Amino acid sequence: MKHPTLERFGEIDLLRALAILLMIVYHTVYDLSAFFAFPIDPRSFGWLLLERITAHLFLLIVGVSFAVSWEKLERKGTSYNARLKKYALRALAILVCGMLVSLATAIVDPHTYVRFGILHLIAASVLLLPFFFTLRAWNFLLGMIVIMIAPVVHDVSVSTSLLLPLGIAPSTFASVDYFPLFPWFGTVLIGASLGNLLYGRSLLQIHLPLEKPWQRALTFPGRYSLLIYLVHQPIILALLWMFLK
Repeated sequence: MKHPTLERFGEIDLLRALAILLMIVYHTVYDLSAFFAFPIDPRSFGWLLLERITAHLFLLIVGVSFAVSWEKLERKGTSYNARLKKYALRALAILVCGMLVSLATAIVDPHTYVRFGILHLIAASVLLLPFFFTLRAWNFLLGMIVIMIAPVVHDVSVSTSLLLPLGIAPSTFASVDYFPLFPWFGTVLIGASLGNLLYGRSLLQIHLPLEKPWQRALTFPGRYSLLIYLVHQPIILALLWMFLK
């Protein structure tokens, strides 16, 4: 009988698919406001809450998925150095995607383009997580500490943009998508601790099956989340232009 961490978990893909759906809803609202002058404020409390819930869900899943993947490689006997190389290459691939987003947004608006958005954060998290994973469940506490000290970090006053990844930004900084390590890496660490607790120790015994077509259809977006993230905004804008112009 296969160990559960050697199989794909439908519930993780389903949650990731839900996060993608919420992201598309929020970005549609944002585009209607920013590009089509709809009388709707994406920064109002309700929509801002949706954005935050979506981001936290995405990043929790990043941590959980890392824990599952790390455990899988460990059980297969993959050496520690080989695992580090694997995640370094994965982080590089995600960073390249993040830089493409930076380039695209810089063309649209050079003043608020993405300099350290959610893809940059995920790339940094994938690179850092192997060095924290030995803490296992204790990452929950560390993640809470990272989140709690974030306001102190943000209050640091600087005139350089070199510390943007940490959450230390000059007063003139503005970006349409900014996810610094403080506090957001804390959410990833909490996800890693939950992944280790639920999957590494096999406490979660019931998994969403992927045997039927409708089950695979529901989880399909969760299996291709990076690709969907890269293409969803151009598609949304094209569709809105078709229907509204």
